[in-house]
Amino acid sequence: MSLFGEPFTAKCLKSGITVEVDEGRSLLQALLDADIPMDYSCEGGVCGTCVVPLVSGEVEHMDEFLMDDEHADQMITCVSRGEGEIEIDV
Repeated sequence: MSLFGEPFTAKCLKSGITVEVDEGRSLLQALLDADIPMDYSCEGGVCGTCVVPLVSGEVEHMDEFLMDDEHADQMITCVSRGEGEIEIDV
């Protein structure tokens, strides 16, 4: 799967918004377009600025920032992709 692979849905628990992340877009882009304030910097998965808490769902982690044990409950929004539907705490 490429960086901008299959579409997925992200339910944002704090804001109460659900975003659809289309093929060719990042979760970070979708969150920003939904007016959810996000910090970000590198947009390449190396700095960790755009990390969010992952509540549920499967994620294809493509970052170089998080340690393996951190993948269970966090994701980097600029490069990682959900599979199907995920819940994040933003």
